[in-house]
Amino acid sequence: MVEPILKKALEGERLTPEEALELFHSPDILLLGNVASRLTRRKKDSRVITYIVDRNINYTNICITNCTFCAFYRSAGDPDAYVLPFETLAQKIEETLALGGRQILLQGGHNLDLTLDYFEDLFRRIKQRYDLHLHALSPPEIVHTARISHKSIEDTLRRLKEAGLDSIPGGGAEILVDRVRNQISPAKCTTDQWLEVMETAHRTGLPTTATMM
Repeated sequence: MVEPILKKALEGERLTPEEALELFHSPDILLLGNVASRLTRRKKDSRVITYIVDRNINYTNICITNCTFCAFYRSAGDPDAYVLPFETLAQKIEETLALGGRQILLQGGHNLDLTLDYFEDLFRRIKQRYDLHLHALSPPEIVHTARISHKSIEDTLRRLKEAGLDSIPGGGAEILVDRVRNQISPAKCTTDQWLEVMETAHRTGLPTTATMM
């Protein structure tokens, strides 16, 4: 029963980790959402909605995963395949900043030519030129980059953070059930690998998001 826990939250009391875990496992999303909305309105003016202006920039569409749902990727050598030149990427960033943006989401395909060195150089160049939040590289991209660079997940994340990475998007989760993943995206990272990236990122001090498709 989650009602006593929700009542406690509505009364302004702090929940224990065990109580939070019980809410996490609750299937009653509507009830949880209703209470969360009520608590939010108490803390903020209900007439004020916050948002952030950012832009999703795909640095490459070259990918080897062949996911069944993707119309974005191209194979290396395809006439439409690309890796964005830095100045093209910079132009997109400047367009975003001119509109009040302050965050860039960088994602792309699993490109065999783009190793850890490439991303370290790219992130440093971006952060040296622009004052923005760099939200980049989903867990499958991290796993792929670590693999082709012959590095551990932890070392890869540490070096990316030092180069300017601020947080990690939760893309590539699709559904964290390997039976499903093996049907729709068999060449992407496994559920355990996705979770390993996220857990390691948190230990490293990198915030993350998560998505479900």
